[in-house]
Amino acid sequence: MSKVLHLGALALFGCALASPLLAHEDDLKVLHRLPPNNGPGYRNAAPLPSGSVGNLGFDANNMQLLSWVPLNQIDNASTGNDCWGYVSPSGREYAIMGTRLGTAFYDITVPTAPVSIGYVSGTNSLWRDAKVYGEYCYSVSESGDDIQVISLVNADSGSVSLVSTIPGIGSSDSHNVSINEDSGYLYLCGGNGHGIRIYDLNANPAAPTYVTTWSTRYCHDAQIVSYTTGPHAGREIAFLCSGFNNGYDDTGLTILDVTNKANIQVVSQVYWPGAVYSHQGWLSEDRQYFYMGDELDEDGSLPSTTYVIDVSDVDNAFYVSPFDNGQVAITHNLYTHGGLIYAANYTTGLRVFDYASNPLSPTEIAHFDTFSPHDGVTFNGLWSCYPYLPSGTIIGSDLESGLFLFRLGDPEVDIAVDGPPPTTIDPAGDSADVTIAESGVGFLNPITPQLHIDDGNGVQTYPLTQVFGSSWSADFPPMTCGSTIEWWVTAEGSSGQVYADPFGAPGERYSSLISLGSNLAVTHSMEAVDGWTVGDVTDDATSGVWVLGDPLGTASEPADDHTTMGSMCWFTGQGTGGSIGENDVDNGSTTLFSPVYDMSSYTAPRIGYWRWFSNDANAIVDDTLRVEITNDGSQWFPVETVGPTGTGTTGGWLYHDFVVDSIVTPSATIQLRFIAEDNGSGSIVEAAIDDLRITDITCEPPSLGTRYCSPAPFNTTGMSSRIDAIGSSVIIDQGLILIATQLPPNQFGFFLVSRTQGFTANPGGSMGHLCLADDIGRYMSQVMSSGPTGTISLMVDFASIPVNPPVAALIGESWNFQAWHRDFSSGPLSNFSDAIELTFE
Repeated sequence: MSKVLHLGALALFGCALASPLLAHEDDLKVLHRLPPNNGPGYRNAAPLPSGSVGNLGFDANNMQLLSWVPLNQIDNASTGNDCWGYVSPSGREYAIMGTRLGTAFYDITVPTAPVSIGYVSGTNSLWRDAKVYGEYCYSVSESGDDIQVISLVNADSGSVSLVSTIPGIGSSDSHNVSINEDSGYLYLCGGNGHGIRIYDLNANPAAPTYVTTWSTRYCHDAQIVSYTTGPHAGREIAFLCSGFNNGYDDTGLTILDVTNKANIQVVSQVYWPGAVYSHQGWLSEDRQYFYMGDELDEDGSLPSTTYVIDVSDVDNAFYVSPFDNGQVAITHNLYTHGGLIYAANYTTGLRVFDYASNPLSPTEIAHFDTFSPHDGVTFNGLWSCYPYLPSGTIIGSDLESGLFLFRLGDPEVDIAVDGPPPTTIDPAGDSADVTIAESGVGFLNPITPQLHIDDGNGVQTYPLTQVFGSSWSADFPPMTCGSTIEWWVTAEGSSGQVYADPFGAPGERYSSLISLGSNLAVTHSMEAVDGWTVGDVTDDATSGVWVLGDPLGTASEPADDHTTMGSMCWFTGQGTGGSIGENDVDNGSTTLFSPVYDMSSYTAPRIGYWRWFSNDANAIVDDTLRVEITNDGSQWFPVETVGPTGTGTTGGWLYHDFVVDSIVTPSATIQLRFIAEDNGSGSIVEAAIDDLRITDITCEPPSLGTRYCSPAPFNTTGMSSRIDAIGSSVIIDQGLILIATQLPPNQFGFFLVSRTQGFTANPGGSMGHLCLADDIGRYMSQVMSSGPTGTISLMVDFASIPVNPPVAALIGESWNFQAWHRDFSSGPLSNFSDAIELTFE
């Protein structure tokens, strides 16, 4: 779309440019402020290819929009600014974005569904910048924030925390912060005319120590690298965008040798024709060139220009040539990765250039324009970008529109596991159906589809098998029963772009238990006390103590339990209803204990429960719900901590489950406790627990029959009902037992029998499928309850198979069996197991 701003509108900009009173060039940004674009955003939906982003007011080529979080959904700041990224030790990915009011953190492991995990307030500043070293983020601003040190240690648990504020020597202001992750030194850039101020992160990254200052010239931004090979090996070199008079005078690229912090040396000073303001730049990945952006050279006639500087010899660097893309927008921040330059060019958004093919004249290959009004010479639109996440997700931060997540290239391939991914995998080996669709003939590289399995001892890769056309099979090898694996599938397009399911892999993965299924060993619907107790010697809450009942509900407390056919749950304090904060947890903690469970004979027990937690009803958010487990009654270990920020702190019933032996060894004295706590800050804290269940796996394969119609559709336990035959199929033995497992607890069920197999989907509105046909017999005289374990069983009478009329079974005959059962649901109230064929002997 054409959006060029009429140059007459830039008269004020031209006057401001000539003014000698500006503190630094960024003061022009104040003149061009627009109201924030608090649009609808775009989250929890499929990626949008470039041809589909116009409905949101954007323009793109060869780029996908994964998600968009407007400023009003971040912190209601009037402007956004810089961005950065972080990858936790587990591989989860995070976006860090500065706004006028603070620094925001998002889990973007699933980039189509970013989740806020925390926010650190700062002073009101148009300029804020953040970088990462190890598991710490360092945030600075032009308005006196010093160095905010923010711990990312608990990012995977959904929280970040401000651990210290380190004084900025000489000034609490900084325009930017740069970190050499190889040397472990942090460099404050600019702020009140400063050059660089150096801090050491090696001894204690939570408390950087000041080393020295170099302020011969003002530094606006910098990249600092360590050379380990070649003629510069052993040297730490800083590339500074610098000048005098806050960068306006003698502006250029200053190259420093900062190896010896006590004796910093200028090794090169480089200029380019018509230099106005040295703003920001980045090295090519081979460190042969430095790509420089001049923020004030674009004047409506000069196109968006980047200047190429040869730095192959840092002691003798020199200007080579410019390149541009024909646009007139102001260049701002750029980074290099994978042979590409990713440039945030304000009103024309993110522009991507191929420099690997020609480093002196890169060509534009893609763009995503986040600013709709025009493409002119104003300080609006995309501020910065971050292209370094392993998944290929690209972060963008926009002055008016907030946080963007992109992916380069329109999709060539769509890869997806068919249906719900299997939650259990047969220990003897199993398979899952996968569909790989191409957007055009030849867009899939056919040798690349793969299954990736992480069993906790590293990732193993197996090729997918093409069945026919777009149908493929992911074949799982034999694995140890009782173990849990994480897995995902990938395929590459003809361009080399990797596509995955789940979309955020490898950060996001499917999880499956290696077993033949699971048995429901214990269930608590919380309709009775049933061995649960309240109170610990350390409890000191003055209100909101755990209580079992039917909650009346407030804006923070549930108005109903979770159980479909129930009414009661454990929750923190019953009020009179409607008044938020009435009888919530105050001034301390309250503890709920489960019964003690004997799991000494279990193979791989798993505990799951539904929880409710809310602590966000006022401005103070510092409270938690802690869940802990013990296997000896004395030493407790954390299962999860909900809060103080992140997922699960705004109310709503959410499910959590875990494998017991991932935390403690199963024993005869397993117990849980749930601790809701108020830290005394006056916040509103409400918690609730319902529908706890304990399952254990099945490792022994059924000894009889041939299974079909498997797996059955899920029932309301989240599992498929399963039929097995054990004992003997020899008629004279009279020892054949049918067992149906994984049924909803305490529901009626019975078995069906027929000589003929069939398939009728959802008969009579059932949630399952009938897999028998013709003359179907029903063991109606043996209707039984599934009980608390979700199991029914039947001894087969070979002398009387209940078809019409009943017959005796004969040697050599094949009969088919299936189980029917009630299923508590708001929809259809019945379901079926899978089916089994037995040949009698």
